[in-house]
Amino acid sequence: MSASAAASTPATNSKTKEQRGQQEQHNSVREGLGSSYVTDTLTLPQTLLRMAIAGVGAALITVIAWRLFHVVQLPSYNSSFVLRALSTAGIAMVVVFVALAMWLWLHPPKDRPMDKWLRILVQIIAYMGPALLVIATLAVPLSATRLYLDGISVDQGFRTQFLTRMTDNLSWQDMAYADMPSFYPGLWFFTGGLFAKLTGLAGWAAFQPWALITLAVTGSALVPVWQRLCGSLAVACALAMTTTAITLHIAPDEPYAAIVAMGMPAAFMMARRAMEGGRAAMAGNIIYLGLSANLYTLFTAISALTVVVMAFVVAFVDKSIKPIYRLAIIGLSSLAIAAIGWGPYLLALLTRPHGPTGTAQHYLPLEGASVPLPMFENLAMFTLGVVALIWMIARFRDPDVHSLTVGLAVAYGWILLSMIATLAGTTMLGFRLGLPIALILGVSGVLALAELRLFGLKNFYPQQLLAKNTKVITGAMALFMAAVCVHFTSTTPIELRDRIDQAYEDTDGDAQRGDRYPADATVFYSLMDQVIQDYTGRAPAETVVLTDEKNFMSYYPYHGYQAMTAHYANPLGEFARRNEAIEEWTKIKDPQELLAAIDQAEADNGWRHPDVMIFRGQLELKPGTEDEELPTVTGTGTEHFTYMIADDIYPNYPNVRFRSVSFNAEAFASGWELRQVGPFVIAMRER
Repeated sequence: MSASAAASTPATNSKTKEQRGQQEQHNSVREGLGSSYVTDTLTLPQTLLRMAIAGVGAALITVIAWRLFHVVQLPSYNSSFVLRALSTAGIAMVVVFVALAMWLWLHPPKDRPMDKWLRILVQIIAYMGPALLVIATLAVPLSATRLYLDGISVDQGFRTQFLTRMTDNLSWQDMAYADMPSFYPGLWFFTGGLFAKLTGLAGWAAFQPWALITLAVTGSALVPVWQRLCGSLAVACALAMTTTAITLHIAPDEPYAAIVAMGMPAAFMMARRAMEGGRAAMAGNIIYLGLSANLYTLFTAISALTVVVMAFVVAFVDKSIKPIYRLAIIGLSSLAIAAIGWGPYLLALLTRPHGPTGTAQHYLPLEGASVPLPMFENLAMFTLGVVALIWMIARFRDPDVHSLTVGLAVAYGWILLSMIATLAGTTMLGFRLGLPIALILGVSGVLALAELRLFGLKNFYPQQLLAKNTKVITGAMALFMAAVCVHFTSTTPIELRDRIDQAYEDTDGDAQRGDRYPADATVFYSLMDQVIQDYTGRAPAETVVLTDEKNFMSYYPYHGYQAMTAHYANPLGEFARRNEAIEEWTKIKDPQELLAAIDQAEADNGWRHPDVMIFRGQLELKPGTEDEELPTVTGTGTEHFTYMIADDIYPNYPNVRFRSVSFNAEAFASGWELRQVGPFVIAMRER
């Protein structure tokens, strides 16, 4: 299929003459979506230009809105319904304005071409609609806190740590361990670190705006992408709005994964066209797979497997080897892009000692033991899901429909294999695929409704009745879908209530809580950082710290001697062996023996020794004067200093067990400079 063919919508190639004939018969410039499919097609240069404009515009309005919301004093989400009310009102206005804009696009005033200024305005609304939806759905509920969904708890702790690392040093370094390449895909964090540097924000403070920006930019950029694929601005806008709404509802907490998932349906369609020779589609697929591998590899694997299946199916049907050649080109080219991020880690894996490489898959929640059926979760997904399944069955032979069907089948197949993989002591993280499945069904549902409006209604109503009531029919469908969209999207803040509440209840890097309640031990972090830097004379990134205080490592760019948990630990860091070494140190009482053991671990394994250790404990203190910020340490105090070790206990759920171990306080009587900061004992190795 040529590049120009890539601009047609499913089934429109065979119906173009019929559409044009109907248009001439009705003697109208625009007649519903049929004419729109013909006149809205974009060339490749137009698509790329509009993607850039939409992306920049979405980023600008998101940053401006985020900044304005944080200037205005608003009550916290978990103690008032004000933000929920504002969010719901914003969502309703966005959907209504976008729906009205698309109505004007399809049915201009007085049935004549729109004025240039109105045409531009309508397109701006269509392109900015997804970004405005992100602002109304997420930015408003989070406007009274500086943290993102889930705050600094659970997985957001390590994500914030990674962004803090990139903000301090724009490179492909590991988030925790010193002197090793990153194991976790780092493109989102790298660009987020650049954003933080440009705006002067701390890494943790940049997380929320960067998450909002990337979601908004992806949603808006999808409008010209879909316009290129289906040839209709109205349908493209509906597809992008649906994609954004579903993503925000199901899984916005992991933004770098969400933006990959948002592009999967379009990538599947491009892959199918690439198999038939579409050069633009092939280039688009190469870029998508290559970049997504540096964002979230699980979804890349699903997408790549879909492309492989599609290539062999097309080769079999066409009895041609060309699709396999095209598959090889896509695979090799996308691997070259992926190697930019993965190359250093894979090279180190081949040349350096390392621990198990499959620990990240050791997670099986309840969702991983069930098959996701999003169409049964709410009215909106039921409507789109049922229509989508009927459409997939009825139109399976259409190449574009076939591509989405294959993608859906691969996703469900992956989930079943993930369950079976538990017999081998691992998983394939199938529980993560709820979002891609929902997006495929949502996109398919919108395309099915568009085709129903174009070609299906004439089977139920006389042609003359359709011609006279085209505006009424289109308006009724648009009104119903807009109402469903408002209801679905306005329930998103309710669906995310616990995650939003956590963003207000956790203490941020400035020791402030969004709900204005007293902060936790984070209030001591800035003083701890000052004490360490004053003693070592080095920047945080040049210091290795052993601590179980995860949030401290998230807010300050110190390298960790040990990662937070095994599942996000770099295999090159040998997490389990480090745990063993730490436990051996807890048995030592003699200061010189402890120092020797630490140095021996570095000599034997190449692990940089900890310059600082942070424990919970109490030293013997002499009260300081008013001029002294800290009391004077007179002895090691309590018999033990406590440290929490994280163990991987898969297949149990939860899959991590934290247990306390105790270091002998007397082992730090010499060779270490001790400080007491709140409940924390800071042991700094003497220089």
